[in-house]
Amino acid sequence: MLTLQDKADIYDLLIQGFPKEEKIPLASLALYLNSKKFSYQEYGYKKLRSLLNDLSFLTFETDSENHSIVYVTINSFSVEEKELKGNSVSSKNETKFSEEKRKQISSLLLDEYKANTSYSLSTISKFLVDKKIDYKALGFSKMRKLIESLKDILVLEEDKKNHSIVNVRFIKKEKNKKTEKKEKDPLSSLPKPAKGCFFVPSNLILSVKEFSTLALDNDSLLDLLLKDYTNAYKKKAFKIKDEAYIFPLSFKSKDNENVIASLKKAGKGASYSYYLNFIGSDKEKAKDCLLDKVFFADIDSSMSELASLARKEKWCYHNSKDKHIILKIYLQYTFYQIVNQNKLIFDKDSSFAAFNTGLKDENYQDIYAVLLKSNDKSIEQEYLFQGFCIAGGQGLGKIIVEHFNPLPVKATYIQSVNDYVFDEHALIHTDLDHIVYDNIDRFPFSLLETLLSPFKEESKLLSQIKKARNTFTKDKLFTKLESVIQKNSLAVSLLKTSLEHAIAKARRMLNYDYRNCLPSFFPTRNVMSLMLPLLFDDSSEVGAVLLIEKTPSGNYQGQTILTLKQCYVNARLISPLENTFLNPSKIED
Repeated sequence: MLTLQDKADIYDLLIQGFPKEEKIPLASLALYLNSKKFSYQEYGYKKLRSLLNDLSFLTFETDSENHSIVYVTINSFSVEEKELKGNSVSSKNETKFSEEKRKQISSLLLDEYKANTSYSLSTISKFLVDKKIDYKALGFSKMRKLIESLKDILVLEEDKKNHSIVNVRFIKKEKNKKTEKKEKDPLSSLPKPAKGCFFVPSNLILSVKEFSTLALDNDSLLDLLLKDYTNAYKKKAFKIKDEAYIFPLSFKSKDNENVIASLKKAGKGASYSYYLNFIGSDKEKAKDCLLDKVFFADIDSSMSELASLARKEKWCYHNSKDKHIILKIYLQYTFYQIVNQNKLIFDKDSSFAAFNTGLKDENYQDIYAVLLKSNDKSIEQEYLFQGFCIAGGQGLGKIIVEHFNPLPVKATYIQSVNDYVFDEHALIHTDLDHIVYDNIDRFPFSLLETLLSPFKEESKLLSQIKKARNTFTKDKLFTKLESVIQKNSLAVSLLKTSLEHAIAKARRMLNYDYRNCLPSFFPTRNVMSLMLPLLFDDSSEVGAVLLIEKTPSGNYQGQTILTLKQCYVNARLISPLENTFLNPSKIED
């Protein structure tokens, strides 16, 4: 429950960022509070809207269709001095801030922050709160008042437009040189170059073979990766992003693009300390593009908003922890394609931007995402997410109609009929050795158990994989299984035969109904492919898919096999997948 002093503090925070008696989009207000590190949970509320409803100085305008809050207005708020008695303290008490306590807090700040560098007021406030500094107990009505009193070590920087304090800059840093701690080199924790100093999952080895021109066996490829890591280690040629160490590789992709690798520290329970989590072109990854360019106050809440607006669809796999994981990746891939096709539109006069999500509502109307150019220096992203809407609808829907003509168009993928219709007269050529040797983890596990049960070492490894608790251990065991199988000609023959039968059956299915083949788009490679369902037994359950691409000769090349989860979102980019062999409820996350 909010106290009267709490309400006064929140009111003071809001009028620093917004004018009174004017309508403010709820999304803008939420973004502002988030940028100020405001936490409604600290006041005992489960939702921000619940807290806002308890603020008597706010009035709300709701959407008549779904009764959700669209705009907020800040009204005048006056508090009688007698009402605040007991919650606030007099200015006289503020002078009782002891010199000893002042030095203690100053020392905390100077140890944490650099001199001649600006930090947001909210950052400093949060740091002091985390250090259990109780401004009220020290005789201050607000945390800001306490910070203002430390003028011997800092300068307060004002926003000249709004005349409010926004940043703090420390002017000196008194430290004994003998006791001064040296800043830790962020690269000091990297493993020293040596064989086996990091683990390379088999799927990454396969990926390198697919997108590069290298014709190396697995051991030679691992040696090359270690050599490139060693060079980067000597030159300290690493970039740090999202707790990953990124370094350049010496070879290029088939498209002559530079290639990078990303090294990460393994989680608890792994049998190795570091592993490579990415090898690919030195350009923005599809999954990173959206969150690198757009700031979301609450991405999960935004996905819930989009799911409720769009036509009903299953947006997660079986046992997914995130109930909108498919929708989230779909939007990331879509935005990546939107940016690549220059379909993100921007209005300079209003600073609004928008893009077409490619999704429809129940009336088959396009759903748009609305963004706002950011002026917040504390936020790295270029845009602030405002919300999703239908053109002409309440709030944002009217904004995009007012500022954009024509409206944003959706991303495109298909160039010709060959991109989504299987040519029944074309042959399919598949590198069976490549698939069996490098993709053993993509075969249905039950099939592997059946085919490899006669072989002692293979059967033992499968048992260990089944019991493994994390993906790191599983990847390492699958890599070992691949090397064991390569030495077992009978096991290889059984797997190849099973795969050949599944491909032949898929072809018969397509001759019966061409819709059994699904088109898919892979953003990182910028190519369209077709997916053939593979049934490895007499049941109707699809165990994996064969990815095929049309060659200049007119035949198909079977590139690889994928699990159903690996290809679902790539297929969903093209169209909804109801009544197809890809059913997310049957795909294990």
